[in-house]
Amino acid sequence: MSGDPHAVVKNISIDTRTLMRDDYFLALKGKNFDGHDFIKLAIEKKVRGLIISLKVLNLDSSIPAFPTFPSIIKVKDTLKALGDISGAYRRKWKIPLVAITGSNGKTTTKEMLCSIMGLAGATLCSKGNLNNQVGVPLTLLNLGSKYNYAVIELGTSWPGEISRLSDIASPDIGIITNIGLTHLENFKGLEGVFEEKKVLIEKLPPGGTAIINADDPYLSRLNPAVECITFGFSEKAMIRAKNIRMWPDLPSFETDIGGEHLHVRLPVYGRFNIYNALAAAAAASRLGVKPELIVKGIENYSRPKWRMEKHQLVSGAVIINDSYNANPTSMRESIESIVQSFQDKEKIVVLGDMLELGEDSAAEHMKLGQFIGAQPLSRIILYGEQMKHAFEALKGTEAEAKHFLKKDEMAFEIRKHLNSDSVVLFKGSRGMELEEVVDSIVSKEEAM
Repeated sequence: MSGDPHAVVKNISIDTRTLMRDDYFLALKGKNFDGHDFIKLAIEKKVRGLIISLKVLNLDSSIPAFPTFPSIIKVKDTLKALGDISGAYRRKWKIPLVAITGSNGKTTTKEMLCSIMGLAGATLCSKGNLNNQVGVPLTLLNLGSKYNYAVIELGTSWPGEISRLSDIASPDIGIITNIGLTHLENFKGLEGVFEEKKVLIEKLPPGGTAIINADDPYLSRLNPAVECITFGFSEKAMIRAKNIRMWPDLPSFETDIGGEHLHVRLPVYGRFNIYNALAAAAAASRLGVKPELIVKGIENYSRPKWRMEKHQLVSGAVIINDSYNANPTSMRESIESIVQSFQDKEKIVVLGDMLELGEDSAAEHMKLGQFIGAQPLSRIILYGEQMKHAFEALKGTEAEAKHFLKKDEMAFEIRKHLNSDSVVLFKGSRGMELEEVVDSIVSKEEAM
């Protein structure tokens, strides 16, 4: 370590493209880059300090002479240092923090809750899906006296990540939306996913609150040591959706919160989004938000990109772009939502590979094929190497199904079936980039 030990750190940046004068530059090593390769550029931008690996040698040629040289802090692991710094900083601010995890719906739940809490006071929210060991610390470093609340999303790809992120974020309220088939290559089945996600609840402090899905068979096994609020559709749920309507309009439901009966109309399709709304409502109610603000926040939240995104085409056809990501659970939920929400339409599904399923991939795609073959769908269009297993499962059924490995050929096939009676769902893992097909179809129609 070198430099002034009393220097004030006003901002930490990991990206030299947005690095500002007097920032501290923390060099992270990623899959495709190493921040240590940009130390010289950081110095040229007149950073106040560097946080770098102990392994870095021979900095002398890059460091300017005294008195302009930056402070240098060397650590064993810069990623761990980022989390440790952020965690210590978070604990300086005694504001309520809600952490959200789950296999599906965590980003939408976060956006709904942020919309509600924004009506109650200044709220720091995770941007996009900055939910990992880089995104969560960087978000928390934005905390300050101007905020009344914080809502943070926690994701995981490896066992132990939720534990680490919980330690960094120190949440007062923890939400688990559900347990589904995600990242199976690393968690070895639903039990592994459950063991990872439940750590958020186990890490809550005395006086904390757990908010969990009462209808999830795994989460219903939890017996939290803290206050617990359950949500769902079943009678055992403390905050329960009743009188659910999926058609002919956008989803709506009724629920009782804080002794008041509420009617909520979602601005987005999907029965599963009612669960997300209930989870957000439960957390907001626990934080003392008035019921009327809860309804207003849910009904006016901004839907994340590529999540049940509706396009009305010139031909009269409707496209629902849910291509942000996919796993076996969310695939079924999205398909069911289209069936429920567009009962008077010819329903076409365009499905891309579900990635990161490891050795279970072929079997899960086969199961998906069996599922979609039993749905009232007009056409099934499958894309990707893994979807060939779903296509095999559809052989011998009455389903109108085709399998493609090229997007342009698939787009041509889809266009043949677009008319005023058709609704088309696009769903696939992020790596399949099905939004490219959506964009090509939408832009071509607009040009007509």
